[in-house]
Amino acid sequence: MMKLTLSLTLIWMLFSTAGALQCESCQGQCSTTISTACPSETMCVTAAIQASTPGNSFTQFYKTCAPTSVCPATGSQTFAVNTSSLSAFASVQCCNTNNCNTATLTPPPALSTSKLQCYSCDYLSTNCSNKIQCTEGEDRCFRANVTIESTFLTMGCASRNLCVATSNPASLTLVKGISNITCCDSNLCNAAQTTTTTLYLLLGLLVFSLY
Repeated sequence: MMKLTLSLTLIWMLFSTAGALQCESCQGQCSTTISTACPSETMCVTAAIQASTPGNSFTQFYKTCAPTSVCPATGSQTFAVNTSSLSAFASVQCCNTNNCNTATLTPPPALSTSKLQCYSCDYLSTNCSNKIQCTEGEDRCFRANVTIESTFLTMGCASRNLCVATSNPASLTLVKGISNITCCDSNLCNAAQTTTTTLYLLLGLLVFSLY
């Protein structure tokens, strides 16, 4: 069967590097890193992302410069997103001194379910009537368009801080294959077009190989 790869890439905007913060940079398994001058950001970030699709589960690591929309303050936080065909949980740590993001984090553990329900779609299908139970880390419903050869609607659960972190599209330049993403905060609220925060998913690089 045809192998479909969905690549979600977050690319930071480029500005002047004068007097820039230096951060460790890598993605994937991060067996090696390089020190990078941040274009404009004042934070470094290190993240561990646990991603799952039916029959597949893997971990990716990510270190880079971070805008304040992702790292509003130093410290740790967790991001989450979940649909009927994929889920991703990220442990994130932010710091603000040169090359401070050397730590390799552990992905967050699986969380128990919460009371929030959201609609989700069958993978690459127009059937979006599925109802999924969100986890304790996911307190928002979302909907988005995903383009893989054709454009499809996807829906699911997400964490509030993911919505907040990406609420300012001026801090981001491109998310490959993802568009028109919105968040809302009540049961099954993502069935109709919402007018809340526009998202640009995800933190770092997630590559899902789907069969």
